[in-house]
Amino acid sequence: MTQVAAPPRWPDVVWDAAVLRGIDGRARAEIEAAGRLREMRAGDHVYRAGEPADALYVVVEGSCALVAVRRGEADASVIRSVSRGDVFGEEATVVDHGLRQMDAKCVARGSVAEVPLAVLRRALGRSGAAEFASRLERALRRAATLDLFRTTAFTRALPDRDLELLLDAAQHEKIARGDHVYREGDEAPGAYLVADGLLQAQSEDGGAPRVEGYLTRGDVFGDDELEDRSRRRASVVASGPAWVVGLPRDVFLAVARRNVAILDGVRRVRTEALPAPLGMQTTAHVFQDLYRMRVARSLLVIDQDSCIRCGHCAWSCASTHDDGISRLVRRGDKVLVRRDEEKTAPLLVPNSCQHCKNPSCMIDCPTGAIGRDARGEVFIREELCTGCGLCAKACPWDNIQIAPRSDAKHAFPEVAVKCDLCSSSAGGPACVNACPTQAIARIDPNQALVELRGAPKLAPTAIGSRDAGVRGLGVLPARAPAWPWVLGGALAAAGVALSPIARDAFWSGVIAACLVALLVAYAALKRTPRILARVRGSGRLARAAYVAHLSLGALVTGATLAHTHARAPGNAAGALAIAMALALASGAFGALVNVAIPRRLSRLERKSVLPEELAARRREIDEKIFARLSGKSEVVKAIYGRLLRPYRGRRLGSLWLVVGGRSLREEEKALRAHASRLLEGRKSERLDGLDELVKLVVEHRAAGAQRLLTFALRGWLGVHLASTAIALVLLVAHVVAVMVRR
Repeated sequence: MTQVAAPPRWPDVVWDAAVLRGIDGRARAEIEAAGRLREMRAGDHVYRAGEPADALYVVVEGSCALVAVRRGEADASVIRSVSRGDVFGEEATVVDHGLRQMDAKCVARGSVAEVPLAVLRRALGRSGAAEFASRLERALRRAATLDLFRTTAFTRALPDRDLELLLDAAQHEKIARGDHVYREGDEAPGAYLVADGLLQAQSEDGGAPRVEGYLTRGDVFGDDELEDRSRRRASVVASGPAWVVGLPRDVFLAVARRNVAILDGVRRVRTEALPAPLGMQTTAHVFQDLYRMRVARSLLVIDQDSCIRCGHCAWSCASTHDDGISRLVRRGDKVLVRRDEEKTAPLLVPNSCQHCKNPSCMIDCPTGAIGRDARGEVFIREELCTGCGLCAKACPWDNIQIAPRSDAKHAFPEVAVKCDLCSSSAGGPACVNACPTQAIARIDPNQALVELRGAPKLAPTAIGSRDAGVRGLGVLPARAPAWPWVLGGALAAAGVALSPIARDAFWSGVIAACLVALLVAYAALKRTPRILARVRGSGRLARAAYVAHLSLGALVTGATLAHTHARAPGNAAGALAIAMALALASGAFGALVNVAIPRRLSRLERKSVLPEELAARRREIDEKIFARLSGKSEVVKAIYGRLLRPYRGRRLGSLWLVVGGRSLREEEKALRAHASRLLEGRKSERLDGLDELVKLVVEHRAAGAQRLLTFALRGWLGVHLASTAIALVLLVAHVVAVMVRR
């Protein structure tokens, strides 16, 4: 019998490391079984910034350097060097399922031992070494904090004595999404340093929170009130899971007083001037949820100015997966990417997994069914999933569904499903591949969106050309223009109609029939997402096929005119000519509305809803209007009765909104101006709630306009398909009749 060689035991240098010294034999065995020894060459990366932080490392041979861009600097610097017996990667102990904040690169050839943190903790728990585990966690956190201090503008410039003082006093706090670090009016026991995550500084504005600024890794905040022992002048709330380091008042002041110049030069947010806006303004008018954009690694976006609302993205997703369930719903938040000082380009962020850098779904999964690969893609192991739904509840954006299993014999009848980026397909995401207008794309928002590349700093206002939209900004790929090809098809059609071949009924008919067959092939190609998924760059193929379909439509028009001489005899051939004319005319109408309507429709959408939901939209808005009217002042009710209710109920109001071309914001501005004229310039505190009612009645009218425009986008297709089907049947009959006669 062949014996399998046992893996080599880890050298003693690993267990002699300061934080691992004292672990018993059983724990060592479990760690060795789950971990690995990695041979490294000079220049190799142990890990890179942005990769999952889930392990510690011990240098066995050679040396490594931890490299990061320090706050306030442009170039990367060596934060710490480690050699034989040293431990690194301690930030894994602080934030569950967090990300690496720096690169770890080998300087000299050697090896490192990878210690999975979850296995280390489990092994210590089983061995009953609670005291040792607690001491180990404290040591690792201290080391992680020291690395943080070395990258932060304030603390890295401190002398060693002050740095050690802060390390001894540091208190680590994990803040859940939506929780407050402190609230306006609270006492101020100390200052804080952001170790990881994104936080908002908020002030009160008429009872509603106003975002004054964003705080991110390395920012110092909460120190303004310490000297005079005043209460907090602003609130700080976590936009997502965050890790902050608390620094007690007395310790922080002692260090700050000795290093006044350093602190004044790096303070991120000052609150002495509140409620005036802070120096660091937000892009909240562009992104309602900046945290979502910051944590997304692969965000699905749809250019609303190009989307023709055909639904092929969701349909192709469902068709590509064996269970027939779409991993995306074309419903979601609408965000505006700034084009210049006045204009914005609309993007829809539909419900589809965005493969977060800090996925909440992983934390709450009880079986470990949700994982993340080295590229950061979050995946679900369906064989481990029990369908408990905790991941779906944990996702802040409802991007996970609980669906019936395709395998009815499985012990658990339901399973969690979400976007897997079509990882098994060479062509990439099916939704992107199937879009005929190239309106949909997967992006890393922190790279693609200018507002986020500089965030939380102010982004430039002039971005891209005035008419380029999101494509000019590099958010979506450049789209192949259709008009040169359609124009070429029209010119070719004119040439066919005027050529000598038009006088030969047989050959002109053969050409027309072949071109019609090519037109019909487009419909077959659209309905084969699995074939498209196997073709790299198939997103461009779908667009090319759509443009070819339009061009062939123009060419078929010329071939049909050449064959029929623009006549429709009173027989089956005449019926075929009429059916072809209707099919071509409806197709041309569809091509025109696909160009003209999406941009107009996007100007009337506050958020995107599915076409089938538009019928009930007005009723939902009516319910909100009546709820908002309750308890309002008599002045507001009078304005509603004299102005807003007639506006809401006016016949043909939706059609007028379509024809007038105003956006929602422009319509609201005009209606508010009308209300001001009714008030004759008088102002009153009793007008509270009027702005919200104005928005609702405008949205009520816009809902009708959206139905009209959506019908125009989709209604022609039924006529086009029906006339095409009739034309095909008559064409086959016509060809058979001609062949019989010949």
